[in-house]
Formats: sequence, C-alpha cells, structure tokens
Amino acid sequence: MKRFPKQNIILHDKNRNLAFLYNCQNRNDYEILSVSENFEVNSFSQEEQQFQKLWKTFFQTIAIQERTNSRLQMQYMPKKYWKDLVEMQSSK
Repeated sequence: MKRFPKQNIILHDKNRNLAFLYNCQNRNDYEILSVSENFEVNSFSQEEQQFQKLWKTFFQTIAIQERTNSRLQMQYMPKKYWKDLVEMQSSK
C-alpha cells in the first residue's frame, strides 16, 4: 500500500474465488472476501476507460509489427493470462 497510497485496490484471485479490497481513505481498511465463480467487473469508470485507452495506444505505438515475438512474450507472461491483459484485448 506504500506504492499507491491514494488508490483503492481490488485484487481478484480467480483460482480461489477470493477478492482483496483496499480502501485508501482508511489505511488499515482492507477485506478479503469470497466471491462467486462468475464475479466480473463489467463497468469501468470513465477515468478507468480513458486510462485503458491510453495504455493500449502506448502499447501499440511502441510495438514494431515486424518484430512481434509471441514466444518471447509468453516467457514473460503465459498465454493463459493474456485474456486478462488490457493490451491484449481487442479495441472496442
């Protein structure tokens, strides 16, 4: 919490169906909750959508299409997690 002291945080553990919630207003306020298997955040704030758009633009801008190396990317982040990465999702 030292790294992002003014950010509310939700971490979702899909394998264990748990969610860690941190409230930045009260530094000691956090919870670990059991969530259903189909728990999903469907609606993002306007600000979050803007940040995701900025990140996708940055990711696409620095990428050199001819030098895309999926095997190298999988060494750093296995392909099974790609569906959860903003930069790997198709633009809407």
